[in-house]
Amino acid sequence: MRCSRSLATTRNRLLTALATGALVLSVAAAAPATAADSSATKCADPSGTVKIGASYFGGVGKAYADIGGDDSLTPADQAVIDNYKAGVDALNASGGLAGCEVELVTFNFRATSPDYHQESQKECAAFTQDEKVVAVFGAAYETQAGFDCYAKAKTPFFTTGGKYAPTCADLKKYAGYIYLASSVASCRFSSFVGMWDKAGLFPKDAKVGILAIEDGSGQGTYVAEKVYGPALKKLGIPFQTFSYPAPINTPDFANTNAAMGPAILKFKNEGVNVVLFTPAGPTGPAAFMPQAANQSFFPAYGLDTADGLAISAALGANAVKQGVGISWAIADLPLAAQQTLPANPAITGCAAWSAPSQATLTGSSPYCDYLNLLKSGFANASKADAASLKKGIDALGTSFDSSITYGGATKFGKNVFGGASMAQMLEFDPTTKAWKLASAKQAAVTIP
Repeated sequence: MRCSRSLATTRNRLLTALATGALVLSVAAAAPATAADSSATKCADPSGTVKIGASYFGGVGKAYADIGGDDSLTPADQAVIDNYKAGVDALNASGGLAGCEVELVTFNFRATSPDYHQESQKECAAFTQDEKVVAVFGAAYETQAGFDCYAKAKTPFFTTGGKYAPTCADLKKYAGYIYLASSVASCRFSSFVGMWDKAGLFPKDAKVGILAIEDGSGQGTYVAEKVYGPALKKLGIPFQTFSYPAPINTPDFANTNAAMGPAILKFKNEGVNVVLFTPAGPTGPAAFMPQAANQSFFPAYGLDTADGLAISAALGANAVKQGVGISWAIADLPLAAQQTLPANPAITGCAAWSAPSQATLTGSSPYCDYLNLLKSGFANASKADAASLKKGIDALGTSFDSSITYGGATKFGKNVFGGASMAQMLEFDPTTKAWKLASAKQAAVTIP
């Protein structure tokens, strides 16, 4: 296939894909928490084993290297699989799940797939029909098609929300089958506008432009108009929304990039001086920020973990003069800053055996939280099924320590959508081109 686009454009596309999939896997798998040991429970399955699934974003590193990029922070597919296996070994050493030995099944969600909707459905079919796993960890580019499939198959799916962040309506409709273990559902974003305001993001003459991704679910418009919109109106801040298409495969990022030209022109002409994004990983920032800088457009940016803060900084560092980030994930900070944070029991347990990462605090991993939640959720269960898992997770309340969030803060329970419950305010430092912890008065805040 003839390449007609610049290396920089291709790099942006691949880095965007990396941020929503492969980089989240660059950390080592984490050890399950030491909840009640289920080894004394007899396995309900006659085989004595249960299967769990884990998907990975395959081939991204090679694709990036093939165009001359530095893939040093991108783990090889086999390294990701080895980490997955190490986590399951630790899980089995602590008693498995509901008295059963755990067998790992993996799926290569191809970064170069021509259609992520189809790839999501293939992944779901492989796990739910072919292997009949009891739960799935997805950290690739699953779309709404995958979420619908897992819920229909009544198979719990733990997502990072990289490509499609489930709405609260999704999580309520599919309760017990879709989990945002250490993340925040989009309806909870209504508090973010107030947080950005207190952190000084909006000037007195603020005019906000919201870039809303459209992936067929309507979530982008929903967050812009029904979540951010009312909060901005309360502050008397005018806003406008510009919608752009979501990519359904890696080459399709060209269409996303192209859509940003008109957005930049519109925002410049109408005096927009603050830009927000709806949840979609760093897809929006990666496409918008560099192009805006090339056109000498430097608005203040309001971002959050759902925008892929680390990759957004890497791609848009030269474009950001002022940025305020709402972070609920330790990995949003540079590694040196991560290492200064107090380690909670989940991180300490993982770091006791997991391999160091070049990008993330050792022991902090979404895969860790997946295993920990399975262990904790099935701690008192006599059977490893979806109903038992939901009952166990609902009962956790605030007793579950996440390896992802600051201080391990989480909150579970009936109609609690997304486990993350504490955010750290970050400021973008144009000098170091990285995020840093904000001043003490803006530091830790609770996410309703």
